[in-house]
Amino acid sequence: MRTASAAGLRQRGSALIVALMVLLMMTLVVLGSSRLIVDEQRIGSNQSDRQATFQLAELALKAAEARVAEMDQALDVAGKSDDALFGAGGVFSASCRNDANPAGWQSGLCATSAQVGGGALQPWERTVSVGKQSVPALHPCGNALEYAFKSGAVQNRCPDVVTLDGVWANPRYLIELVDRNYQDSDGGGRLYRLTVRAWGKNANSVVTLQSYYVVP
Repeated sequence: MRTASAAGLRQRGSALIVALMVLLMMTLVVLGSSRLIVDEQRIGSNQSDRQATFQLAELALKAAEARVAEMDQALDVAGKSDDALFGAGGVFSASCRNDANPAGWQSGLCATSAQVGGGALQPWERTVSVGKQSVPALHPCGNALEYAFKSGAVQNRCPDVVTLDGVWANPRYLIELVDRNYQDSDGGGRLYRLTVRAWGKNANSVVTLQSYYVVP
């Protein structure tokens, strides 16, 4: 009857340990590769969402620019005094809201930080009170104008925001009258600053854009 020697047992034991180590390394490689694929997919999805959000912000900015001339005429900005525009109860206010303005323009018209004075924040940095909480002026529940990219859903229920298909909420924008007597090589007029904020699939996917627009 043949029996295994101690040396042979040691060799087979060593071979088993090596095989287990190789198997463990292969498992770690497979798991690492799987995680890398998932991370790449997540990064690709985030980049796609960011690009779509940027495009939506650009679309909202163009729509806001198109409405500035309409607002300028509807509120007779050219014919109003500085006090009627920026004073107490003026068209453009620190809170970006004036219920005395005509329908459609009661929100989103902001006095600039210089017009407010006292070291006031820029309009897009300000917060407004909604019930017991404060939200940014550009929040869907804030005092901004809405670009109705998606319609048919409630957009101003705080603190909840109704999520639309593909976007967290419709874009919002603010309008400031920066200079009512602006002059440049093309002539001049009333210089407005527009600030637009758009969201992607969630509240953390945000793009904010600004432009200046002259109404002659």
